[in-house]
Amino acid sequence: MTAFFCLASPLSAQIDKTPDFAPFILDKRVERENYNFRFGPVVVDVIGTFGIEYDDNINTSEVSPLEDLILQPGVSFGLKWQFNESNELDLNIGAEYWYYLDNSDLNSSQNQIGLSPNTELSFRVLIADVVLRFYDRLQYTFDSADSVFIDEVGEVSPEDPKSFTRFRNVAGVQSEWFIGENVFSGQLSREDIWSTSKDFEYVDMHEYKVALNVERALAANFVVGAGTSYSTIDFDQEVNNDGDVFTLGPWFDWKITEVIGLYAGIAYNDRDYDVGALTDTATKSFGDISQEQDYTWMLRLSHAVNEVFNHQVEWYRSVSVSNTANFNTLDGLRYTCAYNLTPRVRLDGAIAYEENESSGGLLNDDFDRWIVGLSTELVLGPRLTADVGYRYIDKESVAAFQSYEQNQFRIFFKYDF
Repeated sequence: MTAFFCLASPLSAQIDKTPDFAPFILDKRVERENYNFRFGPVVVDVIGTFGIEYDDNINTSEVSPLEDLILQPGVSFGLKWQFNESNELDLNIGAEYWYYLDNSDLNSSQNQIGLSPNTELSFRVLIADVVLRFYDRLQYTFDSADSVFIDEVGEVSPEDPKSFTRFRNVAGVQSEWFIGENVFSGQLSREDIWSTSKDFEYVDMHEYKVALNVERALAANFVVGAGTSYSTIDFDQEVNNDGDVFTLGPWFDWKITEVIGLYAGIAYNDRDYDVGALTDTATKSFGDISQEQDYTWMLRLSHAVNEVFNHQVEWYRSVSVSNTANFNTLDGLRYTCAYNLTPRVRLDGAIAYEENESSGGLLNDDFDRWIVGLSTELVLGPRLTADVGYRYIDKESVAAFQSYEQNQFRIFFKYDF
């Protein structure tokens, strides 16, 4: 079961997410387009949603896939309170309720109410020329694509979990200040991940991160920058190793012409992990890399062909913390496009190929994956829109029981009050 929802996005957009490949990608502030109610200094935005989704492999299983038709009513709520010119409070909540028509055993509170990544409370304050933002972002998801059952001695079960439930909370402070023509930004944050199920307590972890970025516009169409970060990873249980990561790298954003843009960034990473956890000692065939120096990058070329058609291609390498190893290295190539067929109809498409290499650990989940997404957005009225989308995933893994195919269809209505 893959809870890939994003309360105002079509299906194909779910694969159009920039990987966190470099230190200068900080936690971005949640932005809303419109606010439809005002109460004195407070403005409020309310959006109602309703989705109908068919999924032929909700448990992302290689041998025993389960299919279902899922009803998904939801709400997106935003509040902005402008105290004065220097102080602002923002509250954003995105929630969706899932009801399974066929697999009624999944109709419980743990597998039905999800909180989107846009659920955030933040407070911004301006002190002299420095902008400070204090924020707390909470997310609750349920899926099975990245979940495995692990027993007390580190053996991986061949059983296919139906649901991998977990909270993710990121709290921190960001700052932005100007020195001459240079823009500095920094972040200090803590990320917590914890599962509501005892079967997945091994993923419970805390990550502390400090990051700094500086950028400067060398010309009206050319911006350069550099960033660095240091983070420590601490797991509650000794299934995964603790570790720390140092990252440093440059980037640039170049508007080559009025219709062609190029973004490029590369980062050097120094990873250092402890040894002795189950990812090292419980496996029979694979060890785990404890120290690694590598590079991650993003290269994005975008082209607005005309007023109705635009597209872009991305080549990237990202490295992420793994639930069954020290880290995963993901190489990908992705193409996305959008075509405004009429003022009321937009077509979106995306195709991506990704290759993952695990550092070892319990699964050694090296895989190839294809993802294809198609969707159309229909403007049905001044406040009502509909998205009709399809997504296909084909994952081929060298690890046992980790390969799967999945087809997802979704009709998604959005009403902006």
